[in-house]
Amino acid sequence: MGDKMDKKITVIVTIYNTPEKYLKKCIESIIEQTFKEIEIILVNDGSDKKTSEICRQYKDERIKLIEQKNMGESVARNVGIENAETENITFVDSDDWLEPNMCEKLYNYIQKTKEYDVIIFNCYVDYPGKSIKNNFYPKKGMLNEQDIEEIQLQNIEKGVTRYYPPESNISVPWAKVYNKKFIQENRLKFIPNIIRMPDALFNTEVFEKANKIFVFDEYLYHYQKNDFAICQRYSEDTIRYYETYINLIDEYIKKYNKNQKFVDTLNIKIVTSIDRYMYNYFFHKDNPKNKKEIEAEFKELLQKELYQKAFKNVKKEYLSKYQKLVLKNAEKGKIKSLKFLKKTKEAIKIIKRKI
Repeated sequence: MGDKMDKKITVIVTIYNTPEKYLKKCIESIIEQTFKEIEIILVNDGSDKKTSEICRQYKDERIKLIEQKNMGESVARNVGIENAETENITFVDSDDWLEPNMCEKLYNYIQKTKEYDVIIFNCYVDYPGKSIKNNFYPKKGMLNEQDIEEIQLQNIEKGVTRYYPPESNISVPWAKVYNKKFIQENRLKFIPNIIRMPDALFNTEVFEKANKIFVFDEYLYHYQKNDFAICQRYSEDTIRYYETYINLIDEYIKKYNKNQKFVDTLNIKIVTSIDRYMYNYFFHKDNPKNKKEIEAEFKELLQKELYQKAFKNVKKEYLSKYQKLVLKNAEKGKIKSLKFLKKTKEAIKIIKRKI
């Protein structure tokens, strides 16, 4: 390892047992950047031997490989930030990849902004055989207070916002450049042991503290949609993960005395979380419980105060037709109807992707 060149941008990749074909494509897309003055930090978060070997096979002197026991993605990202030598930090998920000129275009844009806290740029969302452009926010340059409120709301959930991206919302840590000094001065960290939506929680504080947020209207990142992503997997702790997130956002709203739009958005999040419970828990193919057990557990969940309160207070005009159907059936505890809705939605998604 050497410091032969003055590095300008730090690219952080957190890795945990990423399939070889994805991981190699990811790392090689960083190494092959047209802009060479970059620092590449690979944080191997307790992966298996094969993954470690893949990381070690790259001999590029710009790579800093950090190997640690498995502590979760949030801790791995914090370790990446702490070890970054440059002021400009960008994250890459280990199953995604970059446009060849991403770092070059970003560095040129950083030179124009002079000072910034966060720069947001756009991405492609890649399905098998299909790539879709995803614009995070329809404005160029520095965002004003109203724009920042819009992205704060988008970061929590769709509904109240005037604009919402077609494929992926703004809560992701990738497709952004963070100023390291801004992160350190505001003591911003990814919260350890948060499995679902740690990125959204991190960006909640980022967007709250940031004054200089820029949108760079270029598509430079490839977000790969595949079954490897945690959001596709079964977890018996799905509900606990979501409720932890919901409670932390509730605390944030109270701490910063946010307006009614934020309360309304959180109610939408609570209602739409039921849809995620269907996908990642109740009706997931890997759920070992029998039909009777699932239905009893689902009915018990829907009676909890958190959901009953959201059912009562959610502003239905912000919900899509599908979400209104989920709400209507959830209020009445109609489990079979909810299962039918999930299957119908999945079938429509498959058809759309083939078109």
